Parts: sequence; structure tokens; C-alpha cells
Amino acid sequence: MKLVEKHTEKVDIVGNNLWTELVRATGWLGTLGGIMRTRFLYVLPAMVLVLAFVGAAWADEGAKEDTEEAAKKEEAKHEYVGVKKCKICHKKDGIFESWSATKHATVFDDLSAEDQAKEELKPFYTTGTTAKGVVLTGVQCEACHGPGADFKKKSIMQDLEKAVAAGLIIPDEKTCARCHNEKAPGVLGTSAKDFDFAKMKEKGVHAPRKAEVE
Repeated sequence: MKLVEKHTEKVDIVGNNLWTELVRATGWLGTLGGIMRTRFLYVLPAMVLVLAFVGAAWADEGAKEDTEEAAKKEEAKHEYVGVKKCKICHKKDGIFESWSATKHATVFDDLSAEDQAKEELKPFYTTGTTAKGVVLTGVQCEACHGPGADFKKKSIMQDLEKAVAAGLIIPDEKTCARCHNEKAPGVLGTSAKDFDFAKMKEKGVHAPRKAEVE
């Protein structure tokens, strides 16, 4: 009987020791958990801000891509045809001849061979590319009036409303400012401060268009 009591006492001691250690471990883990929880509460706002910033950046990038894609689709609606097509009608009214005498007509040819090859200059010194892949050099009609494939027909050009609906652009100060601005490369940028739209408009870049093409 005494032997059993001794064994029981030993088991109780071991059990108590294990329970004590368990309590200590649990307390230590609880303390650690509390510290981590406190730090997490401090870090959480920063994490939220970072995630918000990243989300906003992704949203801006997505919106930018959507805008660029929309612009590309808008351009794809109309094709460039080149000044030779415009000349068919506008030689009769003097517009082609008067344009041919301006710097717009010769600006690309006036560049050096080295500058003609520079990609950063092409948006300012060329008009666009036809459906057949021909690069239209110089500031041709369509650089200011928009790609003319859909409004070049006489029947459409005689009706301004139809022509505009088909892609015709009536140039304004913003049209000129796409090239004549201080951020433009070379002489376009350095001379931008002297560009006077009102005087340019009064003088015109070609002969005035008649109401109807004869």
C-alpha cells in the first residue's frame, strides 16, 4: 500500500511539474503573441497605405493603357492618303500651290540626313503612314486636317458636316500647339514662344478654301 502511495505521489509531482512548465510555455507564447499583435497593429496602417498606393498605381497604368488603346482605335478608323490625293481637287482652288510654297511642305526635306533618321523628330516632320506603309514626309494636309481616306470624296467635301463626321479636322490653336510648343525638339521648341496663332491664322498656311470645289 505504501508503495502505491509513493508511486502516486511521484506521478503527482511529475504532473504538477509538467503543468507548471505548460503554464510557463503558454504564458511565454501569450506574451509573444501580444507583442506580435501590438506590432501588427502598428504595421497594419502602413500595409494598408502601401496596398492602396500599389492599387492606385495599377489603376492608373490600366487607365493609361485603355486611353492609349482607345486613341489607337480612334486613329485606325481613318487612313492617311497623302497630299497627291488632296491635290486632285485642291490644285484647282489654289490651296495645293499655296501650301507647296510654305515651310510645311519642305520641312522634312530641309532636315539633314541624320535628322531625318531620328525617330523623335518624325512625329513633328512627317504626317503619317498610309495603309500601304508609305511614310508621308513633311507637314502635309492631313497633319492638320486629319487622315482623309473617308472624307476625300468631292461629294463629302462639299458638305462640311459630312466631312467632319468622316474625320475632317478644322484646325485650331490646339492643333498647331501639337508641334509649336516648348517641349518640341529643335527649332520648334526654341521658337515656340514666338509662335502667334492669331497672326498665323490671319495670314493662313495656304489659300482659303472655297465653299465648293469647282
